[in-house]
Amino acid sequence: MIVKKLKASFFVLILLNLLVGCKGKVATVNDLKSWINNPKQGLVASKSVNGVKVNIHYLPPQYNALKEMESTGLTGKASYDSLLLQQQKVATFLMVLAPDEDKGTKGDIMYKDIQNFKQYVERSLTLNFDLENQIELKTDKGEYKASLSSLENTYSLTNDRKINFVFTPTTKEDELTLAKEYDFIYNDESFGLGTLHFYFNKKEIEASLPEITVQ
Repeated sequence: MIVKKLKASFFVLILLNLLVGCKGKVATVNDLKSWINNPKQGLVASKSVNGVKVNIHYLPPQYNALKEMESTGLTGKASYDSLLLQQQKVATFLMVLAPDEDKGTKGDIMYKDIQNFKQYVERSLTLNFDLENQIELKTDKGEYKASLSSLENTYSLTNDRKINFVFTPTTKEDELTLAKEYDFIYNDESFGLGTLHFYFNKKEIEASLPEITVQ
């Protein structure tokens, strides 16, 4: 009986080690970006409406800290830990608007259903300066408006458009850090998409994130 219990305990320990080991390790922005973009990890939510594909990427604090280190030239674990502490207080998302070619939409998404230059200018101004007013974030800790949005300028070299959003706490510094669920809401006024919800289980994402190794 004792031998059987020991064998069972040994098996459980081996299983736990395997599960922990499956998380893996990453050391660069590109490594983590590849992990984030894998739909199986739960950090990308997608919807297709009216010939438009909308992808929402949740960008975890670890990714943003590594990206800032790369852009500023900072090195070392102390720098990473400091940046991570700041990034953990906010929530960052990337929106990708693209033509749904499977539904017959082709070409630059900026020109979809555009009839004249005035309409194009209005859409361009909205995506550049007013899109944050069409975005909400609901969590188990509260509701938030985007405090910052930034359209990546592609100079019409790509058919899609990428917009970054940052949400900041309203009452307590750690309210977004402690949130377990995110509901990213897009109240579209440009493409006839209506209101779209994109759900993220932050608790599960955090538990599955690979270990970050910074020398």
